[in-house]
Amino acid sequence: MATQILSFLTAQMDKFMLVGIVLLVIFSALQLNRMSRINRQLTYFSEKLTGYLQAVLTEDDTCEEVVEKSAEEEEAFMSRQEQDMRDALEQQKQQKKIKDAQIFDAVLSEIFP
Repeated sequence: MATQILSFLTAQMDKFMLVGIVLLVIFSALQLNRMSRINRQLTYFSEKLTGYLQAVLTEDDTCEEVVEKSAEEEEAFMSRQEQDMRDALEQQKQQKKIKDAQIFDAVLSEIFP
C-alpha cells in the first residue's frame, strides 16, 4: 500500500509542482492587488491631509493679516488699557500657535514614524 502511494506520488510529482507554482502565482497576484489598493488609499489620505493642513495654515495667515491691518489703523486711538489687552491677546495667540505646532508635530510623528 505504501509503495503504491509512493509510486503514485513520484509519477505525478511534475503535476504537483505545476499546481504549486500556479497557486504561488495566483497568491502573488492577489498580494500585488492588495498592495496597489493600499497604495491608492494612502495617496488619497495623504492628499486630503495635505489639503487640510494647507487650508488651516493659510486660514491662520489671513486672520493675522486682517488683525494686523486693523491694529495699524486703530493704533493712534489706543489707550494704555487697550494696549495691554491687545498685548495679552497677542500673547495668547502666540501660545496657541506654539501649541498647534506641537500638536501638528505629534500628529505627523504618529503618521510618519
